[in-house]
Amino acid sequence: MYPFFIGNVPTRSEINLANSYFYDKPMCLLAWKLFLPEEEFSLDHPAANPLVPDRGPPLKFMPPTLTVVAEHDWMRDRAIAYSEALRKVNVDAPVLEYKDAVHEFATLDMLLNTPQAQACAEDIAIWVKKYISLRGHEFSY
Repeated sequence: MYPFFIGNVPTRSEINLANSYFYDKPMCLLAWKLFLPEEEFSLDHPAANPLVPDRGPPLKFMPPTLTVVAEHDWMRDRAIAYSEALRKVNVDAPVLEYKDAVHEFATLDMLLNTPQAQACAEDIAIWVKKYISLRGHEFSY
């Protein structure tokens, strides 16, 4: 949900929405500076930007990946590009985009009762059930 990716070359949403709600660009940069070893800090570190060439493991080995993005999340374009890259190597990687929503719209307590958060919870349940059913397990209801 709402991937926290970044990179040296900004995307359109990173330019247009850099001062958006909750997680703006300065907060994201601080998070990556705290996460990555100081000597390895780079916005194109493979942990921060899964789209850098020759990163490991190859994307084709990734599991099915559902990506949830919000219309007003400045990191949305890179998350969508990640899903597109996964689909190019035949990984089931749909994108669910929610209008009038911000980063963490479906997990922040104050936003849990919004129509977007409710729809997102239902959409995720449908997608997860698909994979449980494919493996021979069913929900009890």
